[in-house]
Amino acid sequence: MAVVLVGVGADSEHLRPKLQLTEEGYFDYIPIPESYPTSETLTYGTFDLDHRGGTAANYVTALSPKGGDSDWIDDPAEIESHPVHHDPNFEAMTFGDRRGGGGKGSTLIDNFGSSEETDVLGFYTGVKENETDSNVNRFLYGYMTVEAVHDLSKLEGEEYHEALQEFPANAHTKRLAAAGTPKHDDVVIVEGRTPSAKLNQPVKISERIDQAPWYRVTKKFADEYNVEGGQKGIGRKFPLVLDLDAEEFIEKVGTESDTK
Repeated sequence: MAVVLVGVGADSEHLRPKLQLTEEGYFDYIPIPESYPTSETLTYGTFDLDHRGGTAANYVTALSPKGGDSDWIDDPAEIESHPVHHDPNFEAMTFGDRRGGGGKGSTLIDNFGSSEETDVLGFYTGVKENETDSNVNRFLYGYMTVEAVHDLSKLEGEEYHEALQEFPANAHTKRLAAAGTPKHDDVVIVEGRTPSAKLNQPVKISERIDQAPWYRVTKKFADEYNVEGGQKGIGRKFPLVLDLDAEEFIEKVGTESDTK
């Protein structure tokens, strides 16, 4: 049994303005922009926001598909038509990430599927709490129960392509469908199942510090959720492993936040 939290979603390297909670404390998840050819039909102009109304294009003023200092797109029509990298996909309950190159796949393989007990994959992202907030703290905003984990990184060539195509709703498979070749050759796919939920009011897990990595897990969250290693620094998408069983984790997030 394991509960693992991973960082996902748009950040200041990919999207402007920074993600922010609504006045009511609700959160609208917005994916990163796709940086590779894709068959994905969801764009910023069709990706609906749960709480603000309208689509992500009503909120986003600029995006950078490759991140960092790469060219920014600020034309409203181009933003509206740009496809999202829809990963995690709560509707299809699928998530994928690579094993190497800073990906989280190795952590998922190492922690999931080692027993008959239930595993849970949780998702957090960086969010401002209000308009005047200069910090982008990490908030847990959703989870899915793990049905199975598939390590495709051991496969090569056509065998890898065929295995990836078994998960047609996954964003990495949609890259293969459009380009004829995947962007990465070491993807790990998580199949989810119920119970699964997006939290209307996300759970804060970090606080600002004055040195790199600039944020750390709060003592409150580390204690209440039994973070392995206790209070620690947390980077933008650093995996956190919790020493909780699935039922206890789901009960805790259910009591702290409404779910969708």
